[in-house]
Amino acid sequence: MKLNKRRTKRRFQIQPYLWLLPAMIVFTVFTFIPFVQTIYRSLFIVNSMGEIKKFVGFENYLFILQDEKFRIAVKNTLLFMVLTVPTSKILGFLLAMLANKKRRFSAFYETSFALPMAMATSVIAMIFQLLYVSPLGMINGLTGLKIGWLTDSRYALFAVAVVQIWLSTGYAFVFMLSAVRAVPKEVLESADIDGAGTWRKMISVYLPLTTPTLFYLIVTDLAYSMMVMGLVNVLTAGGPNNSTLTLMQYIYQQFAGAGNYTNANPAAVLTFLMTLVCTLLAFAWEKKGVHYQ
Repeated sequence: MKLNKRRTKRRFQIQPYLWLLPAMIVFTVFTFIPFVQTIYRSLFIVNSMGEIKKFVGFENYLFILQDEKFRIAVKNTLLFMVLTVPTSKILGFLLAMLANKKRRFSAFYETSFALPMAMATSVIAMIFQLLYVSPLGMINGLTGLKIGWLTDSRYALFAVAVVQIWLSTGYAFVFMLSAVRAVPKEVLESADIDGAGTWRKMISVYLPLTTPTLFYLIVTDLAYSMMVMGLVNVLTAGGPNNSTLTLMQYIYQQFAGAGNYTNANPAAVLTFLMTLVCTLLAFAWEKKGVHYQ
C-alpha cells in the first residue's frame, strides 16, 4: 500500500515536467542555444560567412557603444517605447471603461475596438503609408497640412509611434475589458454607498483592481517595443536620416545588409540587456503598484 502511494506521488511530481518538456525543447533549440552562441560570438571577430576569426574580448562592445548610429538607434527605441507603451495602455483602459456596460450595440463597438489586433502589421503599415503620403494622403487632405509625415525627420518617429499605438490599443482593450468586467459588484456597491462618482470609481476602484492585467500588458509591450522592426521596416526602413532607426533595425542592417556579424552580435546582446533592465524596472513597480486583492 505504501509502495503504491509512493509511486503515485512520484508520478504526480514528474507529470508537470513532462507537460513542459516539448516547450522546453523548442525554447532550448531555437532560443536558448542561439542566444548563448550570440554571447560567445560577440567576443570574437566574425567574418561575413559567420566564421570566427579572432578573440577580442569586449572590444566589440566598446566599438558599438562608440558608434553614433547605434546610439541613435538606442535613443529612437527608448523614445518609441515611452511614446507607445503608456499611451496604448491608457487608451485601452479608457475604451474598456466605455464598453464596460453591455448595451444593444455592444458587440459592434467591442469588435471595432479590438479589430486592430486581428490585422497583420504589414497590412496596417501599408494602409497608414497611404494615409501619411504627402500631399495626397487623407491626413494632410483633411487637415490642410503639407507635412511629409514619413519623409521629415522631425515627424517620422512620431508617425510610426501613432501606428503602433493604434495596433497596441486594440490588444490592450481586449484584456482590460475582461479585467474591468471582473471587478466585484460588492466593491462597486460600496463605492456607490460612499457617494463615489464615475471618475472616482474609475480611479479608486477600477484602476487599482485591474493593475495585474495592466502590469502584464506593460511587461509584454515593453519587450515588443524594444524589438520593434517590422513596422519601421515597411514604413521608413529606418529613415529619413536614421530618425526612425531602431535597435532591431540596426542589427538587421549589420548582419543582413553588410554581413557584419562582428557588430551585430554585441548589438543584440546589448539590446537584450536593455530590455532586461526595462523589464526589471516594471517588476520593481509591480511590488508597490499592483494590487492582487
